[in-house]
Amino acid sequence: MEKLNLVQIDFRSGHPVIHAAASDYHDTHFDDLLKNPDSFKKLVKNSLKSRKFTGRKVVSSVPSHFLKLLFLNYQLGKNENDVESLLLALKRRVNFDLGEFVIDYVPIKPDAAERNDRMALVAMAKQDIVEQYLDLLLDCGLEVVALEIGPVAIRRLINTMSMPEQLQKVLTINFGTNRSYLTVIWNNELIFDRKIDFGMDNVIAAVARAFDVPVKTALEVLHKYGLDEPKRPVFSIEDNLVDIEDDDNDSGIKNTIYDILNPSFVSLATEIRDIMVYIASETRGGAVDQIYLMGSLARLSGIDNVMDRLITIPVKTINPFYGIKVDDVSNALYDLGPVAGVAVATGLALRGQC
Repeated sequence: MEKLNLVQIDFRSGHPVIHAAASDYHDTHFDDLLKNPDSFKKLVKNSLKSRKFTGRKVVSSVPSHFLKLLFLNYQLGKNENDVESLLLALKRRVNFDLGEFVIDYVPIKPDAAERNDRMALVAMAKQDIVEQYLDLLLDCGLEVVALEIGPVAIRRLINTMSMPEQLQKVLTINFGTNRSYLTVIWNNELIFDRKIDFGMDNVIAAVARAFDVPVKTALEVLHKYGLDEPKRPVFSIEDNLVDIEDDDNDSGIKNTIYDILNPSFVSLATEIRDIMVYIASETRGGAVDQIYLMGSLARLSGIDNVMDRLITIPVKTINPFYGIKVDDVSNALYDLGPVAGVAVATGLALRGQC
């Protein structure tokens, strides 16, 4: 199931304040929303009305499955500017007409500005899709300030959460519906982004098969019981039980969920370790200090504990509102659910300070 995530941030004396936030499920795939804009308009307007959102300016991200992201090494040619050299290298890299695409890029090693060897994260989307998406937002009465990609919003969020003198070396895992995205922020710069074919739908489908229940019921089970193993009994010196939180039935369900999904998380941990080897080679032996979980699966309780046991690097479910004042908490965060699900939306909203 997809979610529409919205966050509005005000800036007071240069400091961000959460004004409103929403995260609403909808059953319609985005391809279908493009074909039926009235459904999307209704969804957005209902979300805006049900919370205290004000104004109509928006920073949005193009849905990830319409995007092609790639890392591109290129050389600055003689008498060429950066864009010209990048486009020439991109033409050699891909096998389609660049004229059909909207293209943007993020320098990966900004400190290499004086060198001829460059690297960039290039984002590409079909022009007709981008135009349809912009028209969709305009039909909702929104004024589009900018379109961004998720990794840029994540970098902005991580940098906002850190102290000015504190250089971040962070891996973020943004869990999506069908895919997830692993991004590395190194010394406050974006240096790595990779897509993997694993997301919320995989987890829901596995639980639905195991319990022989509909997908919607499987999602409810996951939200109720979480992903972690139940707390085990703790014994005192006298061998008396002193800490039992779950009844037998709940413990059985939690154990079953854990056993079903643990192989998937073991595979994810292996992927992370491979990335850490690559990062060490690129940074002359450097290491990530922290892993943050965000997005769909990060809404499920216990996922940070599951991953923390599989990885030597500390793992936390991100709180995107860390260090940010929330205006009128009861109304701004009404019925929001776990805030890790709106991390990218928060990063987009923070663009207002740029």
